[in-house]
Amino acid sequence: MRLTRISVILACCFIMLSYVGSAPAPQEPFFELPVQLVGFPVIIAAVRITNFVKKLAYSLNPQTYMNRTKRTLPRPHDEEILDVGTVEKKLIAELGENVCIYERICAKYAEITLQKRSRERALDWDVVFSQYKSSPNLMKENYLLSVFLGDIVGSPRLCHQLAKRGRECTIPLSD
Repeated sequence: MRLTRISVILACCFIMLSYVGSAPAPQEPFFELPVQLVGFPVIIAAVRITNFVKKLAYSLNPQTYMNRTKRTLPRPHDEEILDVGTVEKKLIAELGENVCIYERICAKYAEITLQKRSRERALDWDVVFSQYKSSPNLMKENYLLSVFLGDIVGSPRLCHQLAKRGRECTIPLSD
């Protein structure tokens, strides 16, 4: 009894497998397109478009048309150009004997200038004017001098040396 039952089950499995194996195969396409005929032109077109966009961006950049000598001028914060004694004499001649700078403010804006060396600099005017308004009346001019000296010259070393020479403001800013 068991043998007949096993043989019937095997026969059924064999019949099912023969039907599954003889199922119709999907039809082959009439025309097969090679991948290379599509892939290579797409890659070449992408490279050409990328090169065109690069050249367009270069030609639209205003610094492209800047004189070469302007692009390679030495930065004013280079050590050979700055003479602290001359800078101090010029500050005294222009602003008087009581001129002083806030070393911390000057160095802060000088560091920002050094970080944005080739990009256009932009001061945060809200911060500058809020500090200007909160500084004592006698020190407002010196605060702006510290900001602009740091931003324009861009030399934290100059700020430190001017403070070392006795040109650091003694009246603190109110924060």
